[in-house]
Amino acid sequence: MRRDPLEIIEDIFRTLERERSALTINQIAKMTGIHNITVRKYIRLIEIIKNEKVDVIKTRHSIIIRMVTKDRE
Repeated sequence: MRRDPLEIIEDIFRTLERERSALTINQIAKMTGIHNITVRKYIRLIEIIKNEKVDVIKTRHSIIIRMVTKDRE
């Protein structure tokens, strides 16, 4: 069964906050029980989101992320 993407991101953040030190993708994967490829994918997504202003829209089956342009702010 697929996990909720927001739940995955929350697990990653909780792990990082709890450890309070730099962790590798493999360490995060081991601590969260999430596959390392999935962790890598979400870390990339977090990097994009932190650098840009985005809208995150959660639907029943997916999450839609769109960049906010100046005319939509």
